[in-house]
Amino acid sequence: MLHSDTFAAAVAQWQQLLGADQVITHTEQTHLAATATFLTTSQVLAILRPDKTQLAACLRIATEFNIAVYPVSSGKNWGYGSRVPSCRQAVLIDLIRLKQISDYQPQQHVVRVEAGVTQQELAEYLQQQGGMDWMDCTGSHPDCSIVGNTVERGFGHTPYGEHANFIAGLEVMLADGSIIHTGFHRFDNAKAAGLYKWGLGPGLDQLFLQSNLGIVLSMTLWLMPKPEKFIAFYLSAKTDAALEAIVAALTPLKQQGIITSLPHIANEFRVLGGMQQYPWQRAQELKQTGFPLPAVLKTELQQKWQVGNWNVSGALYGTKEQVANAKRQVRRALSKVPAARLNFISDELLCFIERYQKLIALITRMDIPGMLKVLRPVHNMMKGLPSSQFLSSAYWRKQQKASADVDLDRDGVGLIWCAFVGPATSATARELMNIISDVLTRHGFEPGVTFTLLNERCLDAVISLLFDRQAIAPDGQSWDDKALACRLELYQQMFQHGFYPYRVDVDMMKLLNTTGDVSYRQLLQRLKGCLDPAGILAPGRYIADPMQELSE
Repeated sequence: MLHSDTFAAAVAQWQQLLGADQVITHTEQTHLAATATFLTTSQVLAILRPDKTQLAACLRIATEFNIAVYPVSSGKNWGYGSRVPSCRQAVLIDLIRLKQISDYQPQQHVVRVEAGVTQQELAEYLQQQGGMDWMDCTGSHPDCSIVGNTVERGFGHTPYGEHANFIAGLEVMLADGSIIHTGFHRFDNAKAAGLYKWGLGPGLDQLFLQSNLGIVLSMTLWLMPKPEKFIAFYLSAKTDAALEAIVAALTPLKQQGIITSLPHIANEFRVLGGMQQYPWQRAQELKQTGFPLPAVLKTELQQKWQVGNWNVSGALYGTKEQVANAKRQVRRALSKVPAARLNFISDELLCFIERYQKLIALITRMDIPGMLKVLRPVHNMMKGLPSSQFLSSAYWRKQQKASADVDLDRDGVGLIWCAFVGPATSATARELMNIISDVLTRHGFEPGVTFTLLNERCLDAVISLLFDRQAIAPDGQSWDDKALACRLELYQQMFQHGFYPYRVDVDMMKLLNTTGDVSYRQLLQRLKGCLDPAGILAPGRYIADPMQELSE
């Protein structure tokens, strides 16, 4: 534990450096910063908000007083730990003041963003520049940091969806306050800086993704040129057995370059959560109040919203000829999926539906306005326009609706994301689904999952554990405790079957101390010792402290 006199001395120096208003020690605010969407025990001692010129001095003070610091950008890493540190105690360094967007090159389709730049800010910037370049965004909040998501190797939906593959040059501050530039950015006046990601010699970029070796201050992003033609496609399949047929149909299209986007395959639970909250009142009427959602209620909701057991969203990008050809081949391939309905929706068709939604609802007897609340944001997201609409699904088990200023930590939303990767095959998808369904159902959770074809060879299963942190389960346990037990068993089962996550939440990082090649872990620790000998930068974040107790 940190001695109070030592901490007070450090705070005094930080206040002198930054100004008292940029050093937050109020208990209410630090407590909220240590609150995630699941039970955590780490403590936030203070929050620092330096500008770029003050950051090195902040690190020198932390080193002098041997205080761990944990950098965050927007802090909205919901479902993975929010702002909670990876060690028992730390001071947060909030990079929200690093807001510069620069070096936009429309001919080369690149731009540089600092760590505090949000999805919304970059999307608006590109619109102001004429809208000829699109970014890739995620389904999280518009105020989420682009750099923060990229260093976690997050992904979105467009052809530029694997974010870590579309960067070329990081600006990184090391623990001693020095700054390095990766790629060709390290050479004076390099014409290819930001355009050729490898630079010359050993490439260091990957060292600073999912690590605690430095603080990424900015990065150059590759943008997608606005295509001549864009059209989204959606498939809804009625049977659970359709999963294998969907993966079998989409994978060759991805491998042949016909589909360049990242198709998402969501089961009914993932989609229903985006349409509405748990049907509490109807459950009482039918006396079907068990967990997970009883089958009779699930069937009612699926019929109400026309949601299949498996639901695909994707998009086609390119010239008119390319999109027309791809549309034919997608239609042909997905026609093999049993009991499925396929729709292609262009910008023009979506505008038509919005204009005549009341008439269409009357004819089809469907809740078209309700569907549009989800369809329009999904459509826009595949064009690089973020929305907060998707976060409503996190409130599935809550009895109150999300407010306009969505904050999952403040609202007691229970959410844990678990994301495991495997080969892009039908057999893999089914094997993953069997494990997910068995474990989550036994623990009382709806087995909500989305499979994403991350690339031509690999799919990712993103599993959502949704609950109300303020509620008690029927068996008398807190849902917090049940969620942690479910998460642990899910990881254990996945490891036994050879499936590993592409990213982990802040509490599961300790598994990296005991999993995988010992020599690899030791090399990471040696690198940590070289670049951060005092061990002040986010101890335990992906790279374990050699002296760290495994029980932490």
